[in-house]
Amino acid sequence: MAERVLIVDDEEDLRYVYTRQLRGDGYLLDTAADGEEAIEKIRHNEYAVILTDMRMPRKDGLAVIAAAREHLPDAEIIVLTGHGSLENALQAFKAGNIFEYLLKPLDDIAVLNTVVARALERRNLRKHNRELFEQLQRAYEELRQKSEALIQQEKMSAIGTLAAGVAHELNNPLTAVVGFAQLVSEKLRSNRPANWSDTEYERVAQAIENLVQGAHRARDIVSCLLRFARTSRPDARSLVDINQILRDSFVFTEHLLLRHGITLVKQLAPDLPPVWGNAARLQHVFTNLLINAQQATPNGGTVRVLTERNEEPKGVWIHVEDTGHGIPPEDLEKIFEPFYTRKAEGTGLGLSIAKQIVEEHGGEIRVFSKVGQGTRFSVFLPATEAQTVDPSLTNREAA
Repeated sequence: MAERVLIVDDEEDLRYVYTRQLRGDGYLLDTAADGEEAIEKIRHNEYAVILTDMRMPRKDGLAVIAAAREHLPDAEIIVLTGHGSLENALQAFKAGNIFEYLLKPLDDIAVLNTVVARALERRNLRKHNRELFEQLQRAYEELRQKSEALIQQEKMSAIGTLAAGVAHELNNPLTAVVGFAQLVSEKLRSNRPANWSDTEYERVAQAIENLVQGAHRARDIVSCLLRFARTSRPDARSLVDINQILRDSFVFTEHLLLRHGITLVKQLAPDLPPVWGNAARLQHVFTNLLINAQQATPNGGTVRVLTERNEEPKGVWIHVEDTGHGIPPEDLEKIFEPFYTRKAEGTGLGLSIAKQIVEEHGGEIRVFSKVGQGTRFSVFLPATEAQTVDPSLTNREAA
């Protein structure tokens, strides 16, 4: 593509000479008879090189240089003037980073071709260096994000190993606690001590009932830990029940919501199609969304989780809604960016990792919010009712 060059001079004969001299080099040549005309053209065209006189009617060369610096920062500027002086040269260089300062008349008009060619070389080299720098920045950013994801995966794997060990260690004593608590409860109901008052009996019965419920809750947590441990490897995939993943997330988050005076409303649609995915990583997504909802919702608020079936494309929608403060419109586009956070002590990685996990599963995550009314995160996951093997394995075998 031919480069565009602007020639600015108030002498018509010189504009003609310069144009004729440069025409053979294949440039697209425009001319301007004064500074004002030149500035108008600079505002509406892309010039690689601008050749300008200094003293002209209706705005001088300094105004042309300033306009070029504002509208065409990549353009190279060559000054051709018949009023050469140290003061004029200093003014020209101060007005902008000009490439060359030449005095008229030129001893050899052919020097103009050489100077313009060198100016284009410098412009293109600078442009190429900037593009390389931008590519390097993009590569660095991609590498950093992949590094963060790898660190997160290693953490998940380590947590899974730890969870498995803790769960196995707790299983036996918990089984004994549950069994003995139920035995004591049954014995107490069938053989009430005669010397106990009604108040004493009710107090002990309630305490034992709390013990039984607490033991069952502890056993549920252990079961969740075991399920988490079995799927802690990022590449571990199977058919998973989204409602069960949400129930596992509730085990870890519901008490947190209740402690902050927040009501958790669950509306889980029955008969959802299974999703081919990694249960632990999906649980990480919904746990993160629930914790975010808790942190955004004041005491007395509500967090609602609902699931629904989607037929076309086949899949499952999971919505996590809160009645919190909401997210300002200017922040909505940034919340999934790595390291962007609105929390004083946040890392800014939670939502970016959640988005990455959802996209790993072929899904998408959306956010809707109104300041003062609350926020809704919606996650779509593609589903199948018949898939029993990893599609990626099938594709590799077919290849």
